[in-house]
Formats: sequence, structure tokens, C-alpha cells
Amino acid sequence: MTAYYIEVLDSLKLVDIYVECARSASKSGSSDIQLVGTTELRISSGSVISLPVTVSPRAAARSSFEDSDSGPDANSWIRIRVPIALDCMKARLEQASQLITSIEKPITASAIQGLSDIACQSCSSSLLANTTGAADRDTLRIRDLPSAFWSELVDCWVCHPEKDTVNVNADLLHAFEPKVAVTTDSTQDSTRKPEPSTETKLSVDMWVGDTYVLATEDLFKDLPKTPVHMDTKVLSIVVYVAYANMNTYSVASLIGRFYSSYTELCCDSCSNVVGEVGRMGSREMAKLCLSRVQFVLPSPSRSAISVSLSQAVSREILSHVGAHAVYRFVIEGRKACQPVALINIVGWNAEIRARAMSSTQPDNLPDISGRYIKILFTQKDSSTFDTQASQWLDDNATELISLLDADADSLLRILAENAQLLPPPLRGMANMTRSFLRM
Repeated sequence: MTAYYIEVLDSLKLVDIYVECARSASKSGSSDIQLVGTTELRISSGSVISLPVTVSPRAAARSSFEDSDSGPDANSWIRIRVPIALDCMKARLEQASQLITSIEKPITASAIQGLSDIACQSCSSSLLANTTGAADRDTLRIRDLPSAFWSELVDCWVCHPEKDTVNVNADLLHAFEPKVAVTTDSTQDSTRKPEPSTETKLSVDMWVGDTYVLATEDLFKDLPKTPVHMDTKVLSIVVYVAYANMNTYSVASLIGRFYSSYTELCCDSCSNVVGEVGRMGSREMAKLCLSRVQFVLPSPSRSAISVSLSQAVSREILSHVGAHAVYRFVIEGRKACQPVALINIVGWNAEIRARAMSSTQPDNLPDISGRYIKILFTQKDSSTFDTQASQWLDDNATELISLLDADADSLLRILAENAQLLPPPLRGMANMTRSFLRM
């Protein structure tokens, strides 16, 4: 199958097209590869694909180049740059969301309100506790977690607990909770713990974030739990680096925020990890990975809403880009507590269509089409990775994203596979690898 890569460059009002062809065809100026009308591209004698936008074919510019690193038998690439039709460009500017603040989350609280079940994305088995009846599921109180934009406002305007003038962290949110009502009645037993006031009762059952869902632990109390012990040597280094960058903390309070172990939450049917459980303030909470669960809507549709790992990570990245103007990210494994990839954002909302080269991917791999984040990345096997990772972590303009170790490995695999969809000369830039993630 013929490989191709098509990207809509709205800022340049162009469509950039690359099509793989035999080296002899590129030298002879073969007419097999050409635009057909204003909406189609012929990539071989019997294959025509639709373009993402309407173009002006008369103004198209055509060129060719060879991949010098792949040997004399390698194929060449035809490049066609063609302007977007004026009417189509106007419509795209009116309809397409160019601002990060206008890009919707893959899953919101309103989309799953009234859900009938939460299931494992791998085997579709129910994850909710048996005691959670149908009536209880219909009345679950679901809200969206405050976004990174809200966190930015909190950092600027709210008096922080523990003299934290840098960040408000999830494990410190309990400091903002209403205090337990204390009775002054002398007839009450002074040794008995006071009952919580109505203000302290949890008014929400689930909070939906960008990469995870927070929920009351009782909803998933029947699921198996597995203790996981982290590398204490690595953890001590992480604490030291954090202390160096957040010197407003006392050493004791800082170390108390890092734990040497955590508890994974697993699917009872397939044993896949779906999240973790732990204490947040005075509450036992479950933290479910969005890319590992699905939300089943009630009858008659019984449809399931889920997101891929790529979509979840992309949304987390876009939140930080929009709120903090941060474009560099360190991806780490949850258990290993070590960086596995460095990601630099170079663009978002890019409309891309592509098919892999048959020599690098199986023939049954589907074509890709959609909107993506464009990135540069470096992974662990790079010779300069450790040095570069240390430099990035020391920089306040870098965000850290922690994933399950298996998800971190899967993310690297996705980035590597997507990089293969690019024409060979375009795969590298600034000693990093170019790739993209689905939004």
C-alpha cells in the first residue's frame, strides 16, 4: 500500500501533502500522483483518497526528494503544497476551535451523568461494588475536577496551607475542608469523637479530571488491591529535587508528602490495573485511570464512553499549556519514579491524515485521521537522556506527568509508531524525534 502524510496548515493557509513513490517515478515526473478536482488526491493508478479540505489545485507546487539514509533501493517522496480554497478557509476559521480554552475534554461530568455502570476497558467487566444498586448508580453525584486554569488562579489568590506559595497540591486539599463541629455540651462524653457536621459530608461521589477520575472508595470496595513498593533510593532523589525547587516547605512536611508505597486497584476479572486507592485528607478515595475504564450509559443505548491513552495525555498536556504556558513535559513511571520520556510541544489542533509505509508497518494497519498535538520527544535509550532530564526537572517551566509504568511504556510505543507515519526526512529535529498524539 502507498504511504502518504497529509497535514492542514491553517496558519499558512496550505495543505502539505507527501506521497511515497518509486524513485524512478519521481525522477520521470510520473502523473500517477496528482490532485483530482478540489477534494481528492490520486496516490496510485487505482487509489484515490479524500482531502481534509477543499483546495485550489491550479496553485499547487510540486517537488520530490529522496531518503538518502535508506540506501539506493529506497523509495522517493512526492511533495505537493496546495492552498486551501478561500471559502473553505473562511468556514474553518468560523467553525474550528483554535484556542486551547475552547478545546473540549474527551470526557466530562455532564456526558456520564446518570451512568449505569463503570467497567474495565480491557474486558468490559463491571468495577462497581455489588452493594451499589441501580438506583444508587442513577443518583451518583458527578462533577468535573477544577482545571489547570482554576489551579493557576488558586496559586495567585488563595492563602495556601503550610506556607505553600508555589502550588496547591491534591494531597493538601484537605486543608481547605470545613472543620469538624465540636460540641461544648459538658454532659457529653469528652472521650467520644464528635460527629461530623453536615458541612463536612462528601457532597460529590465522583470528580472527572483529564487523565483520571476521583471517586469515593466505597464504590469500588470489592475490587482486589495490590500493595506496590517504590524504589526508596530513587524516591529520596525525587524528594531532594522537589525540596530544592520548593524551598518554602520544611523538610519534614515535604518528606511527608512522598510515600514509599501505594495500593493499586485491579479488575476482578482480568487483573489489569485500573487505578489506585489512598487517603486524601480525611477521606478514602479511589483514583481511576481514564484510559483504563469505560462509562456505560443507561438503556436503551447501553453505549460505553471511553478515551484512549493518547487522548487522556493530550488533554493533560493542553491544560498545562493553556494555563501555565508550559511546553515541556517529563513523563515518568508511577512505580519506577523515573523519567522515561521528554516531550516538547510544537503545535496543537493539527488536522492530519496518514498511512504508514508498508515496509515498516503491517498492511492491515488502518489509516489515521483526526486532530493531533505535534511534539518532539526523546526517550530513555538516548545517550544524553539522563542529563537532559535533570536539566528539565530543574526548570520551573517544565511539568511532570506521572503515569502507570505500563501506560508510560504504551505512550512511548504510540509516539514511536506515529513517528513512522512521517516521511523519513521529517522524523528528526533538534536531536529529538518528531511525532504526534491524538487529541
